[in-house]
Amino acid sequence: MTGRILYVEDNPSNVLLVSECLALRPGIELVTAANVQEGLQAITGERFDLVLLDLQLPDGDGYAVLKRLREQRGRPTPCVALTANAMLNERNRALEAGFDEFWTKPLNLPEFLLGLERWLHKVPQH
Repeated sequence: MTGRILYVEDNPSNVLLVSECLALRPGIELVTAANVQEGLQAITGERFDLVLLDLQLPDGDGYAVLKRLREQRGRPTPCVALTANAMLNERNRALEAGFDEFWTKPLNLPEFLLGLERWLHKVPQH
């Protein structure tokens, strides 16, 4: 499994968990952003194979990052919503907004890794 992942998340514990999990996978490069502003800067200047977006951030929500990403031309980047809000209406809202998948926190690590594998195997090899 190889690829570049952007993880937009403001909770340091969640970032640490994902970082440590992916550190054991040398083919994956993880870039993190702690808020909407950093996430927007990252997607403007770089290309990613997968974007993981927290829906509740201190300066807005993941929907703003998704909107900007979907406006960019070129190869569409898969985006996964990550949230502690497991309510059906939030899931429906996220999928209707254009997220490719909706994952809840706390993360189930085996399911998380399977999800990453599923999306990163869809990426054309560089």
